Amino acid sequence: MVRKEIFIFLGLVLLLSLVSLPRDAVEARMVPTPDLSASSLAALTTEEEALIDDIIRELDQARKLTDDRDIRDQIGIIRDWVKKMRGFAERGDTEAALEIKYTIAKRLEWLINQIPLSAPATTGAAAATAVQNPLYDELVRIRVKIDKLIAIEEREIPTEKPPPPPQLERPPEMERLLVYSAKFLCGPALGGEGVRPGSYSTAINIHNPHNYTVYLFKKAVVAQREDQPRGRISKFHRVKLGPNEAIEVDCIDIVRLLGVTTVTPQQAGVTTTQLQTAAVSPLASVIKFLKGFVVIYATAPLDVVGVYTGSTSVGFSLDIEHIPPSTVGVRPIPVPEKPEEEACPVGCYCMTKEAAYAKLGDDAVLCQEEPCGYDEQQTPLYCWKPAEEVCPQGCVCLTKDAAYERYGQYATLCQEEPCGKDASGIVKYCWKQAEVSCPQGCVCLTKDAAYERYGQYATLCQEEPCGKDASGIVKYCWKQAEVSCPQGCVCLTKDAAYERYGQYATLCQEEPCGYDERQTPLYCWKQAVEEACPAGCQCLAAEEGKRRQLQLCQGQTMPCGTDRYCFQTPPVEAVCPSGCVCLTEAEGSQPGYFLCQNQRMWCGQSATGAPKYCYQKGAVPITPVKPQPGRIIIDPEKDRNPLGTQHTVTVIVYDTQGKPMANVRVYINHTGANSFAPIQLTTDASGKASYSYTGKNAGTDKIVATVDNLSATAIKEWYQITQVPPTHKK
Repeated sequence: MVRKEIFIFLGLVLLLSLVSLPRDAVEARMVPTPDLSASSLAALTTEEEALIDDIIRELDQARKLTDDRDIRDQIGIIRDWVKKMRGFAERGDTEAALEIKYTIAKRLEWLINQIPLSAPATTGAAAATAVQNPLYDELVRIRVKIDKLIAIEEREIPTEKPPPPPQLERPPEMERLLVYSAKFLCGPALGGEGVRPGSYSTAINIHNPHNYTVYLFKKAVVAQREDQPRGRISKFHRVKLGPNEAIEVDCIDIVRLLGVTTVTPQQAGVTTTQLQTAAVSPLASVIKFLKGFVVIYATAPLDVVGVYTGSTSVGFSLDIEHIPPSTVGVRPIPVPEKPEEEACPVGCYCMTKEAAYAKLGDDAVLCQEEPCGYDEQQTPLYCWKPAEEVCPQGCVCLTKDAAYERYGQYATLCQEEPCGKDASGIVKYCWKQAEVSCPQGCVCLTKDAAYERYGQYATLCQEEPCGKDASGIVKYCWKQAEVSCPQGCVCLTKDAAYERYGQYATLCQEEPCGYDERQTPLYCWKQAVEEACPAGCQCLAAEEGKRRQLQLCQGQTMPCGTDRYCFQTPPVEAVCPSGCVCLTEAEGSQPGYFLCQNQRMWCGQSATGAPKYCYQKGAVPITPVKPQPGRIIIDPEKDRNPLGTQHTVTVIVYDTQGKPMANVRVYINHTGANSFAPIQLTTDASGKASYSYTGKNAGTDKIVATVDNLSATAIKEWYQITQVPPTHKK
């Protein structure tokens, strides 16, 4: 059973490869329906229509040839895919149609592998006398027609083809060339080719067992009968095979060398009778069966092994043959050959040893051991390069003393092979600065780069260097200094802060508090501080207050946060004292009207929402009561800064109505690590008063602001910046 599955797999893969280069490996399990997208429009040809009709008809016939329910279901799935493929093709979705054809082909290959070659009644018979399984033959015929559909489709879809292999009319004349001739059989044989009808495949494996490069030249020759025209002979293809490398020449490679395409049955010499005898329905074109030799010329002995597989409806064969060299060619007349341009690797020069030392110095190094040509005196030429180019990227060719002088104790060898000698004959090697990995969260930078990246908060992770930059400047492991956030603040990225606190996210301080794994700076964030509303009122966004049909608290616009105001439920209209009337402020501003009892008594609101107050007419106005301070705050309440930087303190004063108060005297009492005499400030029109000072001593300051009997307190912490050790040579 295993041999059968192998032969079917190889035969079908070969047939697919000769029609259109292989797509993916054959899947041994259920192939999912591909995700297809629209492509360019293309008409469904008459040939494609006929093939699709034949495939659907033969799938229906195949379902009748088995009682196995699972196999019948699988055939039904394939039939549905064929109908779906036809729909894509009729809509002009060429690429989608081609993709589903590949899916159908893979499913058929898998299903064919599950079908016994012989009929159930004869499974015990010998392979040579086995009776063909009609279901197996039917599925193979369908598979061939799917390949034909794929070939038609691929001709209409332009694809990028690999560049053709470099070709030569004949191998260059050399001192000694070994010749190998390996037989090949490729493609489906339908009868009359000298072999049993079936599918054949050849893979010639070539291995270089030496520790030096071998050049080989391969060509393909088609072998015909004596009474037929001589077969096609390809040009030579030059191959460079490195030490212990191997390549394979298979049927795909042979077809590329020969440039073989599909032909009609008549061109292939196949009659309709032969097609019917082979149990393959006639098609408009077939893949021509090829047989002949792959000829290999090599500059040194190689391991050449041919692997031959063949499969027919009654059996499978696998043969492996070790191919010895058939002839040895010796150049009769020494004719020097001009070296090819690609004989030497990039950066190497083809010349004699004397010329190399004269041009590149006494420490010139061979790029490879084999000659790259000969001069007029038949002196072999070799590939040479300067010693400095021997070292890998990032390494320098130095003596041991020079390396330790340059890199200190962290000098490390890149490789054990010497890279040259100095003028005194001392051997030189490839050296580099030892790469010291930084701890997690640290980055290897120069001092300047660290301060540019992290600012004054750059901190060393360790004292040992981690390398050098291109200019030789020593690098160390650096990280952002860990800055703790004030109480009530959280260290977050900007996006995370807005996700957590919404539009009311507020920075607690300007300096970063760290970096995330992507080195994105983190800052201290907090929820925007909401100012307390008077009793009976609540702080809401303007839209929310309007939606809930609330009115402004006490008829005043009192901010209580970012885009938030104090709202209250409309109270029942109050009754004004005797002799007073309830009017809006606009109505009460008329001549002769004054606030009732010289007090602001709220009594309701107008139809438009304007607040109304109690007024009386004709009374002598009383001097209004001067507003009194109702609240005082300090911004920021908590902060943390490095020594030597400036810090600003802002005091804000509000009256009992929640309005900022101007021209209010504020007294500041400043104690702690940086204490000084009390100061007096006066608020501006926005109710604010500010002052700044520079922290000179590490520790904590306590700031108390007082207005009348009101006070507010703020805490300020000062810390010392970590000192960076000076750069020094080890």
